[in-house]
Amino acid sequence: MNKIIFLHGLLGSKNNFKFLEKDFFGYDTSSFDLIGFGGERKPDIRYDVNDFLIFLEHKLNLSEDSNDQFILIGHSLGALLAKELTIKYPNRVMKAFLISYPFLKKDEVLQSRNYFDIKYAQGAWWTRILCRSEILYQWLFYPFIFLFRYKHRQSYIDFFKHTYQSAYGTIKNTILEDRKENLHAISKKIILINGEHDHSVDLEYSKCFNNCIITGMGHNFFGYESKIADVIKSNM
Repeated sequence: MNKIIFLHGLLGSKNNFKFLEKDFFGYDTSSFDLIGFGGERKPDIRYDVNDFLIFLEHKLNLSEDSNDQFILIGHSLGALLAKELTIKYPNRVMKAFLISYPFLKKDEVLQSRNYFDIKYAQGAWWTRILCRSEILYQWLFYPFIFLFRYKHRQSYIDFFKHTYQSAYGTIKNTILEDRKENLHAISKKIILINGEHDHSVDLEYSKCFNNCIITGMGHNFFGYESKIADVIKSNM
C-alpha cells in the first residue's frame, strides 16, 4: 500500500488534517508541519518553491536510493507543493489530490483583493509590525476559537505559529510565482477538489482536469473532511 502524505496550506499546520486522517484509519498516513510554519523551524530564507522542495525531499527521503511511492493530499499551498513534487518525481508520486489549489494571479491580488491583502503582498512596513506583534491580538481571537471553532481549535491556534518572513516570503515567492499551466504535465495523476465558494480557485480552468466540487465548501475544508475522504478513496 502506498503511503499517504498530507501537506497543509499557508499559515496551517499538520493539525489541519487531524480529522481527515481519521477517515483513513488503516491506511499508512503521515502529516507534518512545513518549514516556516507550525512547530517547524523558521529560518530567514526566501520561502520559494526550491526551499520547500529541499525540505520535502529531506523529509520524505526522496533524494535517497529508494523505491517508496506516495499518494499526496495537499491543501492550498500544500496542493501547489504536491504538484511540484509530482512533476519532479513522477515515478515516486502515484497520485496527487489537490484541495483548493490556489489559482491566484499576481495582478489580481494587487488590484482586486481587499486592502490588507494588497498591502501585505506588497510588503508594506505596517503589515510587518502587525505580524510581529501578533501576541497582542491573538488572545482576542482565542475566545472566538473556543466558542465557535472548538473542534478545530488546535488548527486555529497554530494559525499564529509563523513569522512575517515565512508568511510573506511564501506568498510572494511561491504562491504568486506559481504557473498553473504546468498542471497539464501531470494531468493524468491529479484530482482537483474545490469548494463551490472558494474565491481562490478557478473553477472554470479546473474543468480541464479531473475535478470534484464540494457543495457548500469555501477555501477552508474544515467540516467537509468526510466528503473529501470519499472523493479521494473513490479515485485512489
